[in-house]
Amino acid sequence: MKVGRVPLTLRTLKDVNDFVGCAVMSRTWKMPEESFSISALNCMAGRSMVSKPNSVCHDCYALKGRYRMTKQSNAMRLRLELTQTDYFIPIMVFYIIKKETKHFRWFDSGDIQSIKMLDDICEICRQTPGTKHWLPTKEWKLVRKYIEFDGNIIPENLDIRLSALYINGKPPTKLARRLGLNTSTVVSKDIYNKLSFKCPASKQDNKCQSCRACWTKDIKNVPYLYH
Repeated sequence: MKVGRVPLTLRTLKDVNDFVGCAVMSRTWKMPEESFSISALNCMAGRSMVSKPNSVCHDCYALKGRYRMTKQSNAMRLRLELTQTDYFIPIMVFYIIKKETKHFRWFDSGDIQSIKMLDDICEICRQTPGTKHWLPTKEWKLVRKYIEFDGNIIPENLDIRLSALYINGKPPTKLARRLGLNTSTVVSKDIYNKLSFKCPASKQDNKCQSCRACWTKDIKNVPYLYH
């Protein structure tokens, strides 16, 4: 990636992608719009959970398939590098506004890496008030430190969901409520079928379609079907 200040000549999305060296946003077939991804190999909590058979990380989709292809791997590496520069906030704000993005997901692969990264993401959200942001994370301790110990406020248009660590495991509900956040869970089919509300993707070609539950703060927990 080039170094120095972001050139004023960056006027188009192609200019920005060329500057970063890859597509700034990742496109998934499930999401209604684009998202941001880094390699799942960089997940801090996930790194210790991937070897645990009942954990949600054990058979992680982001550690196989297209996520392991060379082009994708290089793009995720460059996105991670972007987060470590002064370009991260202005480039993401430019991109999200330019795309007129209404619903944005942070980390269809990967997770928060540091307090600074979370703080940068919050600033991006503040500068894109017309966009609803969703950030699922297993980095409970990091988020708790950011809010409870450091006294930071999460933007109104950012829905952080603390993810349960195990299939059919309980989410950190008490912690989430104390921090003013929401949760998400992964459940087996027998439990999924008994729930009155759950992620509908498994019944609609594994796509969100019109559902926006993950971005809706009034929905305290979103259960996903394990598959």
